[in-house]
Amino acid sequence: MSNAGIYIGLSGIQAQTKSMDVVSQNIANVNTPGYTRETANLSAVINPGSNIGSGAIVASVSQISDSFLQAQAQSASADSHAATSLSSALSSAQTNFQEPSPIGINEQLSSLWNAFDQVSNQPNLMAARTQLVNIAQQLSTTINSDSQGLTNLYNGTVSQVQSSVTSINQQLKQVATLNGQIMAAQGQNGANTLIDQRNQLVQSITDSIGARVVNGSNGSISIFSGGIALVSGIVADSLNVQAPTAPATGTASIVSNSTGATLPVASGTIGGNLAALNNNIPSYMTNLNNFADQLATQVNGALAPSSGGTYGYATPPISTTNPLPAGQPLFSVSTSSSTAAATISVNQAVSTNPNLIASSSSSNTPMDGSIAAAVAALGSSSSSTSPDALYNAIVTQVGLDVSTAQSNVKTQSARSQSATSALASVSGVNTNQELVNMVAFQNAYQAAAKVIATVATSIQSLISAV
Repeated sequence: MSNAGIYIGLSGIQAQTKSMDVVSQNIANVNTPGYTRETANLSAVINPGSNIGSGAIVASVSQISDSFLQAQAQSASADSHAATSLSSALSSAQTNFQEPSPIGINEQLSSLWNAFDQVSNQPNLMAARTQLVNIAQQLSTTINSDSQGLTNLYNGTVSQVQSSVTSINQQLKQVATLNGQIMAAQGQNGANTLIDQRNQLVQSITDSIGARVVNGSNGSISIFSGGIALVSGIVADSLNVQAPTAPATGTASIVSNSTGATLPVASGTIGGNLAALNNNIPSYMTNLNNFADQLATQVNGALAPSSGGTYGYATPPISTTNPLPAGQPLFSVSTSSSTAAATISVNQAVSTNPNLIASSSSSNTPMDGSIAAAVAALGSSSSSTSPDALYNAIVTQVGLDVSTAQSNVKTQSARSQSATSALASVSGVNTNQELVNMVAFQNAYQAAAKVIATVATSIQSLISAV
């Protein structure tokens, strides 16, 4: 019997104390975002040249994680963020059209056709003509507003992406800095805390752009988007946003400042926003422009058929000195169909003098309303290219897109929650398990203390017997 037994017991006390400290750390951080469960790795101490051990030590404190589950959780979370941001943008586009509602374009189109019908029945009634002009002005203003709303949504989404990219650039720098600190602290106290901090930054980055993370053997990580390295060791790239000033005129993209290459961002919040910027919003704007262009073309065309001249109404009634005036187009619109929705308006001449609205097909039949009736008939046309059909197609498509996006949000959210739960089952803190571990370490601590007491008592007994 020697003092070696006491030192072996002491090493046990110290090892179990450190293990209990690790358990305490886990329990204290059970609700800390990004915290990864730690475990104390015990190792036996063997005397050189001897088969007799000298006790135990805590060789290291490692984090419990699974790189495969972590990658799955990051990917699923990025897809969920993409679905949410796309759904939000599409819902805003749907709100912009204000359908169905009394102030929506559908109701105003119906009012326009009814107003033409009133003029066809009473071409001499100034009130009916004035009402038609007012409705046409309101309709053109609403189309202008819807066009501006889509432009505002586009530019607002670009601003959101720019703000996100500014944050990402800061986070990339922080990850590179933490890489250096973690490499320097490998095997030392504090490295795990730095890794947790880095993991939170990485999660934020992947939630934004869906990046891929590669672990290095030296404790550092690399972050890639496609084949483009955003972080490699202690070196970080920075990004910028390239986007046109209005929808349907170009492609919005994220570009690496180091290489000039375009990042293939398809997931994360920015991925969802880019989908809206490059696909949905430009499509809605193109269709709205086509609707506005066709509305003006078809109404103006019906007011001035190729078969002959059209005429408005004269006040006082026609005479040799006061014939029916030549009819005028109702709408004015840009010569470029790509800006039709933003520029459509009521012809200034008609707005000033509603009697210039064409209603008669003959210069000497003031009560003829056949031309106005032909315009009113556009409202009941079954053609897929009629103004009503073109506008309804826009509203229907937006509605379908929103419904699909909202369904995808639910699907991706459930997938993300499942992946996060799978990762948490490995790397998250389970308080019940930690309390069991605490009891086990306490028992081991007490046993080591008992060893010391027993050895001390035995030595004392031997000394007393001599």
